[in-house]
Amino acid sequence: MLTHGEPRLCSLEAAVGDRGVCPEDSCPFWEAGGAVLDGRCAFEQVDVARDVPLAGWLLEIRERLEVAGKSADPDALRSLYHQLLNDASE
Repeated sequence: MLTHGEPRLCSLEAAVGDRGVCPEDSCPFWEAGGAVLDGRCAFEQVDVARDVPLAGWLLEIRERLEVAGKSADPDALRSLYHQLLNDASE
């Protein structure tokens, strides 16, 4: 369990051999907490360390979502989601 002020390490980055701090609220995979539960990574319960290619792919997706989310084009993020869903169904 984390103590107050201790940074949480990103489990996806750890799986590929990096030691990056979890970006939490700015990460598209972060699930905000509420009155009962703390916030957490959507992949917290998945053992991504056992599947390094999956972790790398998720980091790539995270980066693409972050870039699209910062784009001045409001359709960029929607277009990326559509592309990712279509690629996943092939």
